[in-house]
Amino acid sequence: MFSPRENFFLAVEHKEPYWLPCPLFDNSTVTVQHGLIERSNFGLDSWGVRWELKDQRSDSFPIIHPLTSPEMVDDYPFPSPYEPHIISKAMEAASKINRKNIVVLGDNGWGLFERAWLLLSMPRFFLWAFRYPADLKRLIERICEVKIAITEELIEKVGVDIICYGDDWGSEDRLLLSPKMWREFIKPYQAKLYKAAKKHGVLIYQHSDGNVEDLISDLMEIGVDILNIQRECNDWQKIIMKYCNRITLWGGVSARTLDIGEHKKIIEEVEECCQLGRGGGIILAPGHSLKYPPEKIEVMRRAWMEKGFYKNEH
Repeated sequence: MFSPRENFFLAVEHKEPYWLPCPLFDNSTVTVQHGLIERSNFGLDSWGVRWELKDQRSDSFPIIHPLTSPEMVDDYPFPSPYEPHIISKAMEAASKINRKNIVVLGDNGWGLFERAWLLLSMPRFFLWAFRYPADLKRLIERICEVKIAITEELIEKVGVDIICYGDDWGSEDRLLLSPKMWREFIKPYQAKLYKAAKKHGVLIYQHSDGNVEDLISDLMEIGVDILNIQRECNDWQKIIMKYCNRITLWGGVSARTLDIGEHKKIIEEVEECCQLGRGGGIILAPGHSLKYPPEKIEVMRRAWMEKGFYKNEH
């Protein structure tokens, strides 16, 4: 009998799974978190950004960005990734996981672009890219150093199977920063993040909101294995045709559909993923980790149960 863990890795290896992996329903994965505060409802996060909860439905927003001058970059106090509480939460959570059945994901937290603009503000990030490019690169490098240390702690002390990186590079129909700018300011440091995991044989999961199709070749070049990208912003069928068995897509059921869409649309999206995932390369999930109406999740579950099982285990 195949375990959810074994079935999950069949799909990631682009081999025919026994069923379409769906962590929400088959319990094939558990994600453990580090202890840095990346976001706060009220007050400061671990990096010194101040947050405020303005709308219960959309979570908190940053209201004070502490880095205001290039002269602050080298001396600004960053959080230490080696404080005992940073990794202890993940270690405790992982100790309760049945690793024979479950894939352990380690969440690295907010990404390089996100953390840089949170420290600077979005307008200041783009201003620095033109006026102070060396200082912006130094800031991103410092963020990267913290993130690499977290990756190494999650691998060496927790033993995660997959490192999850998240960074929102896209808007609904285009990138937030040009491919040229992304390759100059983000890619070299993103490659370092991936290398830190790859040298231990750990897989790379990358999340990004928005349309990021122009970056997929670059991400594959530096070592991404699993992409969690929104199907309402990216052409999944085109991506699968172009990259064949070289990338796994995670998601497939639009956050928009689960939030405000009709039941029929949820079923259509699940059934399409079930068809696309027959040969592996698809992990079914909501396109984003948000709060959805329970009845919508139940529609998704029933559609997966009906169409997502491919073969008997015996």
